[in-house]
Amino acid sequence: MTAPAVATDSVRADYLDRLGASDEEGAVAVALAALDEGLDVEAVLLDVVAEAQREVGERWAAGAWTVVQEHVATHISERVVSAVARHRPPPRPSGIGSISVACLDGEWHGLPARLLAEVLARYGWAVTFLGSSVPAGQMAAHLHEAGPDVVAVSSSLPSRLPAARRMVEACHASGTPVLAGGAAFGPDGRWSRAVGADGWAPDARAAAALLAEFSFRDDDGAARVDDSSRDEQTVLQARRGELVAGMTTALRGTSVDEQLHDDLGHLVDFLAAAVYVDDPALLANFLRWVGTVAVPGGLTRDELAPALDDLAERLRDSPRTVALLRSADVREACTPEGAA
Repeated sequence: MTAPAVATDSVRADYLDRLGASDEEGAVAVALAALDEGLDVEAVLLDVVAEAQREVGERWAAGAWTVVQEHVATHISERVVSAVARHRPPPRPSGIGSISVACLDGEWHGLPARLLAEVLARYGWAVTFLGSSVPAGQMAAHLHEAGPDVVAVSSSLPSRLPAARRMVEACHASGTPVLAGGAAFGPDGRWSRAVGADGWAPDARAAAALLAEFSFRDDDGAARVDDSSRDEQTVLQARRGELVAGMTTALRGTSVDEQLHDDLGHLVDFLAAAVYVDDPALLANFLRWVGTVAVPGGLTRDELAPALDDLAERLRDSPRTVALLRSADVREACTPEGAA
């Protein structure tokens, strides 16, 4: 029986308080007490832990929490998931199928994938959790040895989409379908189709439902990444250091802030991913996010348009990239109204 939503809300509020106090023991106690009082494991994992982590991210983005507080909270939530799994271990696999769950190469936020693995195990899947930042080559070796029925890949950053394509190609080479999930693939999963994934789910519950049908292959004829997009994305990644240095000088001269350097690196990464899937909305979403995040020394909203102008000039031999940088959607995202 599912507990009332108000009970879940109350538990989540208590849990967030424990995260805010960096109280690992207290957070574990809140989660286990909720289980003992009748809240099911899936609700604790997804409606308490996952939703609390979403709030943690929002607090960090708003400048209310430091990056250290965010890291501590994530560490505590990972420990809580382990405690929940020990307190209520999943049943034996029911023979539904086997699945390997992994984060894309370069994706170090492993908690969402861990939550998916725990939930799927409780639906009867034989789950192998491969952890964070799994290179495509290592996945290929795993598939040869383990032969799962399906692979689920997770990523929070659209800048990892080229890595997603490499992962999909490695899986398809062995005939293994791929289910994608996480914010990296867009709110409606559009970028999962662009990199060739067989299906997409917005969250663990939707993934379980989709896998239960085992009918998630994507045969809608959506466009895939073409050679021109790959070529220009490769150029951007190869010139990343040069581009970041050039933008830094153009924006602030010799006054270099480490945070600015990091932000401009992310800008190039998101631009490369947007070029890769040929979608200005990917870069525009990043620019809007920059306009709402207050990080001392970081890239400011007023610097967005000059940074893009500098990039367009330096990349004038890459026509797709320049067209994307000058697109209406991207330029609108640089304005105060567009970034709000």
